[in-house]
Amino acid sequence: MGFILTDIDDEDRVIFVNFWNWRPTVEILRRAGLLDEQRLRGLHTQISGTRVARDEARAIALLLREKVLPSLPEAARILLDGSITTAPFDATFYKSPEDCHKNYSASRAWLEKFASFCETCNGFKLS
Repeated sequence: MGFILTDIDDEDRVIFVNFWNWRPTVEILRRAGLLDEQRLRGLHTQISGTRVARDEARAIALLLREKVLPSLPEAARILLDGSITTAPFDATFYKSPEDCHKNYSASRAWLEKFASFCETCNGFKLS
């Protein structure tokens, strides 16, 4: 299960992201204050049609390239709470309320792919 991000001006240009990588990505955007709360909630909902404008996508790319990726080692992941871990992903499914945040992490590879998409799209929507 995951999300499809579609370029607003090119329905054939899409990227896919799983729920586990996307949720912490949206939280990175929340902490940076780049989008309003209503759209951030929409970004957590599949096929919501939530839109991010071209200039906002460029701001996301800039945030990722200048603030997030430089502090993220090659094999590291950003967890839901914004902390960084270099512990390898072990596919454990955490069920307890105290540990369930460990199920979500945005990998460096995903964040680089998302930044590249944001640098070149004309805005995007969840479709």
